[in-house]
Parts: sequence; structure tokens; C-alpha cells
Amino acid sequence: MRHTYPVLADILPPERNNFAAIRLAMALAVLVSHSWWLATGQSALEPLYAWTHHSLGEHAVQVFFFLSGVVVAQSLFKSGSLIDFVAARALRIFPALIACVLLTALVLGPLVTAGSLEAYFADRGWLTYIAKTIALTTGSAPLPGVFADVPVKGLVNLSLWTLKYEVLCYALLAGFGLAALRWPQRRGLMTAALALIVAGIFVGTPKPVTGYSTLDNVRYFILFFGMGTLAYLLRSRLVLAWVALAPLFAAFVLAIGTRFAEVTSALFLGYATLMLASLSLPRLRSFTNQQDYSFGVYILACPVQQALIHLRPGIGPVELTLVALGIVLPLSVFSWTHIERPAMQLRKRVVAWLRRRSGLSLPATHRVPAAAPAVPPPAARAVPTPKAMLPATSLSALQPLAPPAPAYRTSTVSTPDLLQTLLQQRRHKAVTRPYATTVRAGA
Repeated sequence: MRHTYPVLADILPPERNNFAAIRLAMALAVLVSHSWWLATGQSALEPLYAWTHHSLGEHAVQVFFFLSGVVVAQSLFKSGSLIDFVAARALRIFPALIACVLLTALVLGPLVTAGSLEAYFADRGWLTYIAKTIALTTGSAPLPGVFADVPVKGLVNLSLWTLKYEVLCYALLAGFGLAALRWPQRRGLMTAALALIVAGIFVGTPKPVTGYSTLDNVRYFILFFGMGTLAYLLRSRLVLAWVALAPLFAAFVLAIGTRFAEVTSALFLGYATLMLASLSLPRLRSFTNQQDYSFGVYILACPVQQALIHLRPGIGPVELTLVALGIVLPLSVFSWTHIERPAMQLRKRVVAWLRRRSGLSLPATHRVPAAAPAVPPPAARAVPTPKAMLPATSLSALQPLAPPAPAYRTSTVSTPDLLQTLLQQRRHKAVTRPYATTVRAGA
């Protein structure tokens, strides 16, 4: 008996997938994972780390980037406009990020600083924190006297360090998308080139994540984001079948600690994510599509957890997770309701404003060539008419008219003159016949 399996293209509409629910689950997984590290100061104590050499939070971020590769590529190719794409990405990230950074530096910092309020604001470190964090140059900028007595000292909001790599992936995707839109006949070749880059990007001597350089981090995040982009580009051929998970999982386990660990991790986690997204969970799907709290949970969790550890020294990972959830979830609801969703609803206005400022009234893929021939369409061309024709607006008030009879003087003419006169009459009838037809039609 043959089975017909769905492909990725079948589940790409939001009402047919669980992408939003998976993003929320991954944000919560990062919170849980950080509880072990922040409470103890040792990331190796996180249960999953000893087996896969990655923490639960690191695997959750891998899924985040894979899903971003799928969803953001879909957004780019559906919009077909770089302006629309950039506006959508900026409105999704920066309003909530700016609110989180200001809340942390201007409210939380003064409340938990080890020094006085005057000393806190006299130190320009809080301004540096705001500037560097919003500019995405770092996720580990300190605040004056903040969290100096916790196991992970001076750390304010480590989760934000991944955002600069996400924005970098957006920029690389935008370049790839513009090339694919500019040369659609070469899209297959570009897809194959991207597949080779993704496949070979981490085939090298393995090293622990703690020893990654900036270049290693760039390659690491491009791998998972690029795998998601490839999945979208192959959406009509990527079959979703549970039976395929077994060999991918086996390859993932066998490759742990080898040079192929990251590639097999991207393949297994990416495919497992798509399979989970295809499950029929209508109530959860509908709720998370309408209420997307994942980004708020991700950016707000770490400062809340550090503040709890500061206020209650010795708190354990499980208790820290439960108490932090009770605080972070309401804050995330507020962020989505009053910051993120209203910002995203401004997308059309922002895009229209940007197009007016840039002089682009239409998306780049639909613009009219500037050198279009200045020839009016046939309906707009001027048609020569007899001087005696009345305006069309006045014809409806007139009775049907007959063409004026040609006036000739009565005289005695010779045969050649008569022939010439007859020829003139024929030519006159040929000219006046269209005139009579036009008048009757207008009447």
C-alpha cells in the first residue's frame, strides 16, 4: 500500500503549522537551561550538556535559527521588495528590544545596584549599556554595580548576544534573495551553491562551543539559518515523513564529538522541527498564532532570573525556573500586546513612508522601466475630425442631422470640366460619409 506524504509547501501557511508554538517552547527551553547555569555558575551541570556537548538552551537556539531561515525566507520571497523585508524585520525586533533595554537600565539596574542611586547614574556605564545593546554590538555589557554578588557575576542579559548574528543572517539572506529575484533562471544554481556552503561550513576540526571565536559563531549560526533557508527553497520537494527521523537521529548520535556534529545536528533538529510543526494541534496553533510571546520570553528572562538570584541567594534551578516563569510570562504578554503587535501593525505605513523617501512607489520587482516609450495607447491618441463636428456633449440634445449637400454653381461646362466635377463629388462623398456616421452615433 502506497502512502502519500505531505511536503513542506503544504504546511507553510500559518494556519497549517505550529511554528509559533515551537518558538514559544524553545524560548521557555532557554529559560530552563539558563536556570541551571545562572544558579550554579557552571554550564556543564546542565543535564543535556554531558551527552551532546550542547546545553538545552543551545539546542533551542539552533531550532530558533532554523525556523528563522524558513519563515524569513518565505517573508522575503513573498514580499519581493527589500524595503518591505527590512521594515518587517526591524519592527519585529527593535521596538521590544529597545523597551527591554531601557527597562533594564533605567528601572531594574537602579533597584538592584550595589551602590547608591546617585553613584549609579553618575557612572556612564548605564549609557554605554543602552547604546551597545541596542546597536547589537554585544550582549554582555555590564551595568554599574549590578549583579556583582551572583554566581555569574556582572552578566545582565546574555540572551541578547545572538541577535546580532540573526540580523547578519537576515542581511545575507537579503543579498541572496535579491540575486534570486534578479536572475530567476539561475535560482536552481544558487540553491545548489548554498547547499554546498551549508554542507561544508563546519567540516573541520571540532572544538568546544566555549572556545568558539567570532568567525566560528558566524559559521555556526549561518549553518542552521542556511539549513532553514534551503528547506524553504526545496519546499515543493521536501517530503515530511516520520520514518525519516530514525536515520537522521542515528547520524546525529554517531556524529557527536566529530567534525560532522553540527551538520548532522542541523539536519536532525531541523527535520524534527518540521515534523512537529505538521502535527494537527488546532487550539494551540490558533492561540500561538494570535499571541506570540516567544520573543518577549527570550529577551526578558535572563535579567529577571539574575534579579531573583540576587534577591534570594542560594535559590535552586527548579525553584528559579518556576518563579521566573511566573514573572516573565506576564511581562511577555504585556510586551506582545502593547509593544510588539502594535509595532508590527505599523508595517504598511512604515513601508509607504520609506518608499516615498526613497522615491520607490512600487516594489522593486514590479517597477515600470524608466525608459518606457512615450507613445500614448490607441484609445488616447488624437483622431483627426472634420472642423464641422460638434462636441460629443452637445450631440445628445440635437435631432439627427444630414450632411450638408455640396453647393455647386450652375453653369455650362465642357465634357472635361464635367468629368472633373464628378470626380470632386465622389471625393466629397468619401470624406463626408464618416462624418455622417459619427454624428448619427453621437445622436
